[in-house]
Formats: sequence, C-alpha cells, structure tokens
Amino acid sequence: MGGGLEPLKAAAPDGRNPNLMTILKLADRGAFTGTPLTFLNRCRAHRIPASDDAQGFAADGNVADAAAKLGLTGDAVEGLPATSTAPRIAIYAGEAIGYPYWAYYAHALLSLGLTFSPIDGREIVGGALSEFDLLIMPGGFATWGLDRAENLAGIDAAIHAFICEGGAFMGSCGGGFYASDGRPGWLGAIDATPNYTQEYLSTGAAVLGISISDPVLGRGLSEAIELPYYHGPVYSNSARAAVSLGQFRNFISESRLFIDNPLAPSLFDREMKNTPAVLSADLGRGKVIVFSPHPEMGEFLRKGIVLEAYVRRFLPIRGSKVMDETLRFFMKEDCAGFRLIYNALVYLGLFEARGGSTALKMEKAPAHELLDLLGELDTAMTASFGRLDALARSETQAMQQLLAAEFARLGQEWQDVLAGIRAESAGGRVDTRLANALIGVLTASTSSLGASSKLTETLVLTEMPVRLCAAGLRIMRCDNALETL
Repeated sequence: MGGGLEPLKAAAPDGRNPNLMTILKLADRGAFTGTPLTFLNRCRAHRIPASDDAQGFAADGNVADAAAKLGLTGDAVEGLPATSTAPRIAIYAGEAIGYPYWAYYAHALLSLGLTFSPIDGREIVGGALSEFDLLIMPGGFATWGLDRAENLAGIDAAIHAFICEGGAFMGSCGGGFYASDGRPGWLGAIDATPNYTQEYLSTGAAVLGISISDPVLGRGLSEAIELPYYHGPVYSNSARAAVSLGQFRNFISESRLFIDNPLAPSLFDREMKNTPAVLSADLGRGKVIVFSPHPEMGEFLRKGIVLEAYVRRFLPIRGSKVMDETLRFFMKEDCAGFRLIYNALVYLGLFEARGGSTALKMEKAPAHELLDLLGELDTAMTASFGRLDALARSETQAMQQLLAAEFARLGQEWQDVLAGIRAESAGGRVDTRLANALIGVLTASTSSLGASSKLTETLVLTEMPVRLCAAGLRIMRCDNALETL
C-alpha cells in the first residue's frame, strides 16, 4: 500500500545502502484518531516522501518538528524512503446530486487531509475528467442516469470512458445504483442488479452495521462499522465477477431525518442481512468501488438521527445528563466511515506514485476570497442559530434545555473555528486547492442555510459548515507546520 520505492543506488564503500534515511514512523491509532492520517496526506500534498507501512504511517524524518507542533510523536528509524502521491479527486456536484449530498463527501475528504474539485455534467462533457484520477459520485439522483436527470447528452458516456481509460470511480447509495447494471443510463460497471431499482424507496432509512471482509479495506477498523443508510442498493449474494468487500451485519435504529421513511427491521432481516454492502469491480483499465450505505455522512449526521428519535424517546427515562453526553460524545472530523473511504482510496491504488507531469503540485493563493466568504457565512450562521432558537420553543422544557446546550457548544465551536482560520491565514495565502474546495462547498452551504426545515434538519445543515471549516482548519495547521521545513 501507499506507492513504490525509488530505484536503489549502488552500495557505499562501507557496505551501507545510500538510500537509507531517517524516517518518522507514526502509529496507526485507528479510525477515531485522524490527525496522523491528515498529516500523512498533507506530506503527500507537499511532495514529501510519505506512505502507509505495515505498522502505521511513515514520512521523511525531516518532518519530525512539524509533527511535534501538531502534537504528533513517532519513532525515528533508518529505512528506505517510500514515495506516494496525493490523488486528484473530483466530486460530482451537478444538478442531479445537489447540496448537501456532495458536501458530505467534501467533509470526509477534508477530514482526511485531501482536497477535491466540485465538477458538473457540462464540465465532464467538455473533457474535464482528464485532469483527475478519481470521480466520486455521491448519493442523490444519479439513480436515473445523469444524461436523463440533467437533460444533457454525453455525461454517462464520458464517465464510462474515463473509467475504461484507467480512471477510478467511487459511489455511495445513488452512486452505487449508477455503477450497477439493470436500468437505462447506468454504467454497468458492477455486474449486479439491485433488488429494487426504479422503486428504490421501498427499503427506507436507518443506521446499520456493516462488516468489512477485505484486509486492505478493513485496516484500522473494528469488526463492525455503524453507518447511515438511505435507500441504498440491495444486492443478492449471487455469484458475480464483482468482489464483495463487506456485508450488512445488523440493524441499529430507524431514521426519519430528512425523509420520513424508516427502514423496517423485518425487511432488513429478510432481504439485507449478510448481503453485499460494498462491491468492487474492474471496468476496462479502471476500477470501481461502491457503498450501499453512506460512509461519507459522518457522525454529525448520525447525531441528527439520534436526536430525532432516540433522544426524544429516552430523555424522559434517563434524563438530560445521559442524553447530553450521548450528543456530546459523537465524533467530529474523525470516524470509521472516513477511515473506510481512505482505505478504499488505498484499495483503488490512488496513492501510488505517478509521473511528475500528473502529480499534484502545491500552489498558494491569496486568502482574501475565502475570508470574505467566511464573513458572509458568519452572517448566515447567526440567522440560522436564530431559527434554531425559535424552533426549539415548541419543544418540552427538558428538550429545550438539552437543545440550548447543543446550540451553545456548536455556536462556540463556530467562533473558535473562524478565529483559527483567520489566524492560520495571517500570512495572506492558503493552498489553492484547499481554498477552491472550501469556497465551492461553503458557497453552497451559505445558500442552504435559509431553507425552511424542521428543527433537527436545520441543526444538521447549520453544523455542516462548522464541520467543513474545522476540517479545513486542521489542513491549514498541518500545511503551516510543514512550511517551516
């Protein structure tokens, strides 16, 4: 995993290998400790030798001081410098997907220390995929095929050609349907037809546990991963060329968040349990991986699901303290779903060293456009917190107290994150790809905050830009530490 080694040089007269250098080895502490992984990927973005190794992560020993500034410690050992590179990632953000669907993937990637470019159908028809290694198809409405959903010919053919010519594709839920076989407009990259195609809403929404069976995909993860599920493709256990990398394991809870269509436990037991939750296949020279559930949605979305049902049910039984802790101890930028996405990138070979003509090169841009947008977003966030307060007035007294604590925590975090980004941008410049990624997704966030919605959904949409900015801030801190080398 993580790329190849540079060609070996001849041995020195004393017999020592001249390729040996001091390497900083960072322990892999699992899915819920993400800073080492973010640091590793920022090293890759800076073209500093860095890679996965058998025990964890490894980077050029010269980054030890930068790592220490971020609270990271590791072992300095002599070894061969492994090289890997940051992949060029596009997230489909056209009309068939929309916000917040693609923003969940934006948050996942930023939390991993990776940048991306939003892309739409017209850009793809114009040949824009030639600049990327991976296309991510989020949940949304790719279930109909993109040409038909967007009334624009050529999107589906261009994506098919991109994969066949060596590109990689990752999809969740609707993106999984799109890669499957069985309906007009689908790619047919996965030789599997979902049990529900046109009538995909027949399943429902829930939090489900999945088990990963592939060792690369499962690295750093526990035996069960708990993920949101929203009407994703249900595949049978038929023999097929596509490889099943993980299976549905257990039903955890129903969801009514954003769509009042809970998955029935009986349907899960009858039609989903032990069936494929993750499939991978080759298409031409390219590779495809799809998830039926949503590893990209993060724990803040799951917190919304819990608040909508579980907290309302158990608040009178267990009281405010237990329910407050339930909400407070959900993870933010680190979670099992994000680690699953990173492992999928490794599985797809996307960190393997490429030629210098295609490898990402770090470039800096003035920070003023991003900072100006954050000022506009702050105004929209203030209004959104006001709407939350108004919506909370119809709740019970106990629920109002619980929500007030949640709103206060989130509001303080937003101000802390804003201050942090401004401090890290004090030099006036920021990584161009990071700035463009944040500007693209935060512009969509700002527009979404005025939408009318019920309390829990408004809270999720209000937290989304906090999570995006917090993940972006972690990248800025890594970049600024590395620039001191």
